[in-house]
Amino acid sequence: MEGFLPMSRASFVLDFIALAMAAVIPMMLVSLYKVRKRKNHQLHKRIQVLLGVVLGLVILVFELDMRLYGWRQYAEVSPYYETLVIPSLIFHLFFAIPTLFLWAYTIVMALRHRIDAETGKYRFRHKFFGWLSACAMIGTTLSGWLFFWLAFMA
Repeated sequence: MEGFLPMSRASFVLDFIALAMAAVIPMMLVSLYKVRKRKNHQLHKRIQVLLGVVLGLVILVFELDMRLYGWRQYAEVSPYYETLVIPSLIFHLFFAIPTLFLWAYTIVMALRHRIDAETGKYRFRHKFFGWLSACAMIGTTLSGWLFFWLAFMA
């Protein structure tokens, strides 16, 4: 199944994920802004849970696409296939795998324990893991785009 981005050799799923990540980061940052500056905890919660569910589904579709169709045949044409593609994939996985667990942990713990803005119970732990998850997601996105460009666009 061919992709839809101009000059991309990737599958439709890989193109879609590369493009969708351009929306995830701003949504995540809006969510953080809403809770930090506007104290809108409900909107923050809704956005984060929605992002968590959507990204979980995207990961599932991505894994199915990789198992059914793979990716190497699309990347072999890249001038960087023999040199930078695999190192950039490893670099991306260095962010992507921990991000999955960090974000899941942060969301599950927030839903399990009511985060009390008044007493601060669980708040500091949630804030720490939330910022760690956000930084990891940004790293995942940027390293994913680097891998995508090296493997499927160059």
